[in-house]
Amino acid sequence: MILLVVIVLVCSGHSASDALGLVMAAGAASAQIGFWLSGQRMAAGSPGGV
Repeated sequence: MILLVVIVLVCSGHSASDALGLVMAAGAASAQIGFWLSGQRMAAGSPGGV
């Protein structure tokens, strides 16, 4: 999947390093969002969680 995104970005005119940077940034953002969502689920599942 990541390779496909890089190929599409390169074919659309971005350089390979730009494409890899965008993929890495998106991966880091999704990891942060996943961490935040798991924390929200844990707080919602515990009694008195905020």
